[in-house]
Amino acid sequence: MLPFLSMKGFLGTEASFGADLNLVIQLVMGIVLLAGAVLAKRKCYRAHGICQTSVVGLNLLMIALVMWPSFRQQIAPAPSKILRKWYYEAAIIHAALGITAEVLGLYIVIVAGTKILPPRMRFNNWKRWMRVELTLWQIVLLSGFATYCAWYVAPFR
Repeated sequence: MLPFLSMKGFLGTEASFGADLNLVIQLVMGIVLLAGAVLAKRKCYRAHGICQTSVVGLNLLMIALVMWPSFRQQIAPAPSKILRKWYYEAAIIHAALGITAEVLGLYIVIVAGTKILPPRMRFNNWKRWMRVELTLWQIVLLSGFATYCAWYVAPFR
């Protein structure tokens, strides 16, 4: 983990700088995803693709730099507490939903932007899959905000 990410946060909660930065970036990415959906409706597909791909890539970076290290530090060492404490459960549910959204997003980017996958592994109903992904991403964003609040705004400690 980068040292500055563990400094005190800037949002006035118990969170670290990394957690605060991640929250702000995630909220901005949620807005960018909605803007990308508007671009698709306006048939600006190239701009839509750049917008959505950028978010999926940036999110992967945030997972690697902030979320995964935080999960390993705060959740992984507490296996006996996980099933009895709601704030651990919130983080685990968010992680499971987030992994699903990121993997689906990466799959959509690969199918939409490359010819890497053979035709039998590609989908044809673009709108359905992209709508599912946008809905899932919004759910993950809300669960991430709830997890942030559980851990840092109304701390359980």
